[in-house]
Amino acid sequence: MGAPFLGSEALAAGVTWTELQNRHRRLLRDVYVTADTEVTAALRAKAGWLWSGKRGIIAGRSAAALH
Repeated sequence: MGAPFLGSEALAAGVTWTELQNRHRRLLRDVYVTADTEVTAALRAKAGWLWSGKRGIIAGRSAAALH
């Protein structure tokens, strides 16, 4: 399973916009996973945390998915 990552960081590291669009799936604004990654509740929770600038708090069902 691929971990979520920030598209802006991938672009800064040399990935092209076309590669990002064609080989990855966008979960949230600026948050991507590889196209073949199975999207689970835990993965969505991690993506949300990443989208928050690593400052968000995960609660409820999302927290349970990570436990």
